Amino acid sequence: MELTIDIKDPVDVHAKLELGKLTLFIGPNLNGKSLLLQCIYNSAKGEKHNLTVDFTGAGECSLNEEFDYVIYMDPYVITYYIYDKYRQYLDTEESEEKGRAFTGLSKLRDDVKAIHRLLDIRELSRDDDIFEGWSRVNNVVSEITEKLKQANREDEAKYLIPLKISMTRYGIEWKDVFGDEGSGVTNLTPSFYPSFVLTATVYSYALSKKGKVLLILDEPDAFTYPSFAYTFGRIVRDLTENSKSLYTISVTHSWDFYKGIVSSGSLKGEKPSESNENILNLKVFVVTRDGKRVDIKPKGKGWYIPGFSVSAILS
Repeated sequence: MELTIDIKDPVDVHAKLELGKLTLFIGPNLNGKSLLLQCIYNSAKGEKHNLTVDFTGAGECSLNEEFDYVIYMDPYVITYYIYDKYRQYLDTEESEEKGRAFTGLSKLRDDVKAIHRLLDIRELSRDDDIFEGWSRVNNVVSEITEKLKQANREDEAKYLIPLKISMTRYGIEWKDVFGDEGSGVTNLTPSFYPSFVLTATVYSYALSKKGKVLLILDEPDAFTYPSFAYTFGRIVRDLTENSKSLYTISVTHSWDFYKGIVSSGSLKGEKPSESNENILNLKVFVVTRDGKRVDIKPKGKGWYIPGFSVSAILS
């Protein structure tokens, strides 16, 4: 899958990249990675499902593949963007401005409903395919748990996926690893956000059984505990690998998520075998910036990764 990038502002990016079935962009903050994903989403051909607030994006991108469905997810935008956008209403004096404040807060409806767009994906998918997706998730957890047992660290297994959520017509239902369950997210910690992205990934896998899906994830590991981030990387890899019609593009700053993506299995960066279309072609790109100019290059074979490997040098 070939991607052409032509962005002039606020950063300058011009590139032609050969993406894999699973593509990972890594690099320091403020290098334009999120802008790149938004550009890809805006230009991709297919039925759009933006699970965050709407954005305009910048520049032009083009893919030489068409999709039936294009899904975009950014957990950071769900949290801070809404607060920042409506802070002026939240800070309004309760006295004489009270009526105006509630009028302003009503505008939240248009943005927060983006989360509930996941229900649209749920309703487009077959129950059997969603069940299969969660079964694959459970298999990954079981594999990791077995390795933890061998290392006498089985107690760590409960943190691999501490919280699971699902969408119903009545809203969000959740259950955590300690047996607590409920609806809504008012009393949940920020672990809700990666759990929401995990559910979106499983639903995307299920939907790919009906059509070709491009799943775009901007830092899906946000707010994750390290073992959850690693497990999530393994899950993204497994679901992408085991659906012929699911293509995933992701950005990460997490070493653990990255290691989950690239560890074991058939993910060695090799080209798909003609005899087995399920063998995944993984591509990892490093994004760097010098002033306004942004460069995107395939990750080299060496151990050093910009930003990720600094602690190894200093420790």
